[in-house]
Amino acid sequence: MAVTTTRTPSAALAETVGRGCGQNVCKCYQCKKCTSGCPVAGHTGMNPAQIMRAIQLGQLDLAVEDRFIWICTGCQTCTTRCPQGIDVASVMDELKIIARNEKRIPPRAPLAEVLRLNVESLKRWGRLYEVELVGRSLYRRPRAMLAYLPLGRKMVFKRKVRLLPSLGDRAAMKRMVKTSNRICDERPNPFVSPKEGCS
Repeated sequence: MAVTTTRTPSAALAETVGRGCGQNVCKCYQCKKCTSGCPVAGHTGMNPAQIMRAIQLGQLDLAVEDRFIWICTGCQTCTTRCPQGIDVASVMDELKIIARNEKRIPPRAPLAEVLRLNVESLKRWGRLYEVELVGRSLYRRPRAMLAYLPLGRKMVFKRKVRLLPSLGDRAAMKRMVKTSNRICDERPNPFVSPKEGCS
């Protein structure tokens, strides 16, 4: 996908991402090793290198409105391959946080909803309850649910998933969620004046 821009580049997004995940996105010199190893790069409009460049240029809309960050598997291949030592997977996670805070999750990103459902399941049961997670995720997409039924039956038969939930340490999970919420509340507004640039 050819990406063109007529905007004035801004370092604010790179600095915001850097404050959130502790990575200097401006160290990326577009070698594209992250993209060549990415298992999902060919299935979206943009790839990791293009996302990194969009961040460097301050183009939040390009970075979060493409499906890429929402189908990123978090496999860490991009991070492992980066010659500059940038934790690219962490940058993608930070973009998800920014997109969620800015209410900029694209409608064609169903996996974004799964992240929210994961947290709810962990809060409720103290661990993931896969049947609930998949059922709630696919509830709004009945055709997709039909595609999962044969696989679901096999997984239940082989005891890979349980039909009924087992309880984890719900108290510990609630403490973790409370701590996470406190940390998120303490984070500065992501779009305040930047401290240092991409020079």
